[in-house]
Formats: sequence, C-alpha cells, structure tokens
Amino acid sequence: MGNKRDRFLMWTCLIVFVLSLLVMIIHGNTLLLGSLNKLDNDDVRYIRSGRYLLETGHLIYYNPVTTPSAFIMPGLPLLLAGVMSIFGTGEAGIYAFRVLQALMTVATVAVLYSCSLKLFNRQAARIAAVAAAAYVPLYYAGNLVLTETAFTLTSVLILYCFIVALDKGRVCDYILLGLSIAAAIYFRPTAALLPLAIGAVWLLKKYKFKTMLKHTVVLSLTIGVFLAPWWIRNYQVFHQFIPLTNSSANPLLLGMLINGNEPADFIRDHPQIYDTYRHGSEQQQKELAWMIFRYQLTHHPFIYGAWLLFGKLIRLVILPFYWAPVMGVPFWLTGLQHLGYLALAIVGLWRMLKLSAQRFISLFAVTAYFIIIYLPFITMERYFYPTMLLMMIPLAYAVQSMIENRQNKQKGQTGSSSYDVNLGA
Repeated sequence: MGNKRDRFLMWTCLIVFVLSLLVMIIHGNTLLLGSLNKLDNDDVRYIRSGRYLLETGHLIYYNPVTTPSAFIMPGLPLLLAGVMSIFGTGEAGIYAFRVLQALMTVATVAVLYSCSLKLFNRQAARIAAVAAAAYVPLYYAGNLVLTETAFTLTSVLILYCFIVALDKGRVCDYILLGLSIAAAIYFRPTAALLPLAIGAVWLLKKYKFKTMLKHTVVLSLTIGVFLAPWWIRNYQVFHQFIPLTNSSANPLLLGMLINGNEPADFIRDHPQIYDTYRHGSEQQQKELAWMIFRYQLTHHPFIYGAWLLFGKLIRLVILPFYWAPVMGVPFWLTGLQHLGYLALAIVGLWRMLKLSAQRFISLFAVTAYFIIIYLPFITMERYFYPTMLLMMIPLAYAVQSMIENRQNKQKGQTGSSSYDVNLGA
C-alpha cells in the first residue's frame, strides 16, 4: 500500500484508536443491543456463541445445548472464541474483543486511505481518512459486538485488492482478492455473489476469454479452499450441503413487508396460511414471502412497486447506523452529518462517472453490489454501514474537486483543474 510513510495518516489512525478506546471506557456494555442475562438480541447471542464455541467446540446461536447452528456464519464467533481463549470468557474477554475491533477500525481507515491514494492522490486520500475518522457511527459500530466492524474491514480490503488486481492482473493479486472475499463471507454471506460483479467488470473492460477463465479459476479455487472447512462442518452436522447459512428465509420474508408492517389484506384473505407459515420452517417462510410478493403486486401494484423500486433503497441509505448516542453526540447531529456525507458522496460518484467510468469501475462495481444485494431482503441502516465507509472515497473526490475549483477561481484560471487531469499525482 505504498512505501512512503504518511505522518498525517499515522496521526489520524492514532486519534481513531484513542477515540475508540474512550468510547469503550465511557460506555462499556451500555451500548449492547440486548441483555447478557436474557440473550435477547444479536450481539449478546454472538457473545454466547463465542463462549460456547471455545468451551465445547460447537457453534450454536439460539439453543446452547441441543441445536448446532448454521443460522450464522462462523467468523465472529471464531474471533470471539480466539480472544476469549486468551483473556477469558467474562468481562475482560468482551473488552479485549472491543480493543481488537478498535484496531480493525483503524485498519479500515488506513485501507480507505490506500484505496483513495490508488484512485486519486495523497490529498484526496487524506480527506477520505479524515472524513471516515470524523464519522460518528464509526465509533458506535466499533463498540458493538456485531459483524459490522469486521465486515467493513473486509469490504474495503476487497475494494483495494480489486483495484490492484485490475491494474496489475497477476495471479497473486487475484488470490488476495479471493481471500478477502472469502473472509468477508465468513462474517456475512451477502458477499458470496461478489465474483459476479467482478465478472461483469471483466466483460465491460473487454477482457479476453482466456484471461477471464484464468482469473475465474484462481478466484474460485481460493474462495473454495478457504470456505471448505465450513462446508465440511455443515455436512458432518446436518448431512447436507449448506454453502452459507440456512437463515435467508426470514430476511426475505421481512423484505416483502412495506416498512416492516404486516400485510393486513393478505392476513385477512389468508389468515391460516399466514399464521402457519409466519413462524414455520425455512421453506415455509420462503413460500410465504413469495405469496405476499405476488399478492401485493396484484392488489397494490403502484404502492408496492414504488416501495420495491424506491422505498427500499431510500430506507437502506437514508439513516446512519447510530441507535444510541455516543459520548453525548445527539442522533439529529449524526443524522445531519450522514446526510451531508451522503450528498457529497453522490456528487463525487457523478463527477467520477463523467470523468472516467473505466478508471473507477472497481469502486462503482463494489459499491453498487453491496447496495443491490440487500434490496430483495429487509433493508435498514445497519446493512448500509459498511458501504457508507466506501462512500468516503467519492466524498473525498467531491471535496477535493471543490477545493481545486475554488483555488482556480481565486487564481483566475480557466479550464479543467490539474486534479482532474493528473489523477495519479
């Protein structure tokens, strides 16, 4: 990621690390979504899964004794178990894990810097790093025991490896890209179809068939070898091939509901089906999801169509992942910051698209993929959070362009800015 040291980046990362530790010290377990006693939300269930994995070697999620689970990917429980094996399964282990997440947050900022440096120049890279460091939800997410922090790091690593792979095209670059994708899948299965977006980029760049085949084999083998232990474990436990998880039905079902509201008309017309299938098997919930989909399109085509095309996207991106105030920063202020960042990022994406779609195609592909992949399912700010960190890159370009334009006006210059012409400076 470059041999030259940038003291600015080092100081930025140090500030991010100190702020992350301050949030951990000030808030402790008060930001947990659930109760460690009741085990009533994702974060506390992950903590319990990590403890149980360390103590018994079995991955569970709901029932700790009788039900081995493929409801979640094993990445976060494995990390928790590893930390707890050193620092214990009590409070010390949880706090040590948060320190690890603080380091992952720092690494995320550093990789964002490196991505921006690859695409633009050092000044834009610094802007991206500062914007990420100033983004308040960064510290909220870093204190939670959820997949967000680890998945965000793997997402920016995917982008960086993809930029390098497109630039150099070496086998080792695609091996690293495959490893970063596989690592992301271990935290969230939504990264599993990312190779399709990569393939689309190859087609748009008009790669030769032989080249695409070679890269496909390298990516497939790398991802397959890395995920093989999970596949073997699932077959041994469940006697069937489960490539990712067996929990996609519920998010799909929830994704068919407008703003999460139960479909009153469908329930009125099909009460027995809804009551039976709503909390039924994985297959029954999938069937119910598609029943609701067909029913809503038939009976409310305009309202439901607008929700599917626009409402779900807006719901995904419009709010920050910030469900409790951190260090006294109110939600409304964080919301304004989020909207400002989002507006600047959209401006940056538009300017990048007009300037050189081919040069920035890696960013367009990864960002678009991580937005589109969630649209069939339930959409919420939590799922957009990793992508929002990727948006720091076009945000930096927008800010840099504005600075250049203002400087040019002050100097009385005309024509394109030097920044636009000399992207690799």
